Amino acid sequence: MIQPAPGDTPPEWIHILPAGTFKGDDGRGPYVLRDPAKVISESMERAHGKLTLDENHSTDTAAKIGMSSPAMGWIVQLENRADGIWGRVEWTPPGQQAWANRAYRGVSPVFDHTSDGVVTCILRAALTNDPNLELTSLHHKQQETRMDLAAIAAALGLPATATQADVDRALADAKSSRAMHTSLAGLLNLGADADAAAITTGVRARLEGESAHAQALTAVQTELAALQRKDAERTAEAAVDTAARDGHVISKDLRGELIALHASNPEMAAKIIAQLPKIPQGQIARQNTSAHATQTAAGVDTDADPKALAKMDATFKVTDAERKALGDANAY
Repeated sequence: MIQPAPGDTPPEWIHILPAGTFKGDDGRGPYVLRDPAKVISESMERAHGKLTLDENHSTDTAAKIGMSSPAMGWIVQLENRADGIWGRVEWTPPGQQAWANRAYRGVSPVFDHTSDGVVTCILRAALTNDPNLELTSLHHKQQETRMDLAAIAAALGLPATATQADVDRALADAKSSRAMHTSLAGLLNLGADADAAAITTGVRARLEGESAHAQALTAVQTELAALQRKDAERTAEAAVDTAARDGHVISKDLRGELIALHASNPEMAAKIIAQLPKIPQGQIARQNTSAHATQTAAGVDTDADPKALAKMDATFKVTDAERKALGDANAY
């Protein structure tokens, strides 16, 4: 009996089912591995966590007629990879001996599928020298490289218990991070070999520069807004005073309110001014409280009724002092 040489142990993982659409060498198929995760879950559940790995499908042939069908190993874990589903094997002594003897070169799975070929469940697998599907050979070099999984996981900062899927995800993340690293270095006009510290410094400087620019822009916008307000106030004052000279009755308090309104809403202020009482030109008068005489804006005596003027003063609450202060420029 040939004993395994030191370090010459059966592969921990074996290729059980191809990815995508595949066909058997005997013409059966095509089959489709459409939902690997679901197939893995269903397979492990039906096998109660252990799929049989026999030799030459003895479970389906020899066992049916009462002959021996020993397990070469137990498939205790299934994993989806780029090239299909792989199984982690706990080898039995007969299986280890078969490996040491180089008795078998391939693996042949037994699986269920729908009428249109969609794989639904892996039932078991067998060691064989006449595999029907194109799977990775038991003695392929890829088997040996996969034995370095723990070393790769350690290099990626993963625990020793990391699976192939964990390693694949970590490698994908590392590739994505590298692409982002290169992109940021280019945006910051740094070399492709710039380290993380250089990129961090560049990003911080860019952000601080943009912050200073934003503050300067805010200051300019604030100053511009103040100038616009002052301009609007000057325009409003001119508009209200022109309305007063045109004869619209505008008291001192109302003038301030109209100026404020006009500065923010010129159209509304104009509508209100248009509705104010208006004294016809030439009859804007000023009352002489001592002699109860009236004069026109030009200083010529008129026939305006002092009582009517006094009544208008009372209506619009114009005092003698306001009339004297406003003079010819006052309009009610």
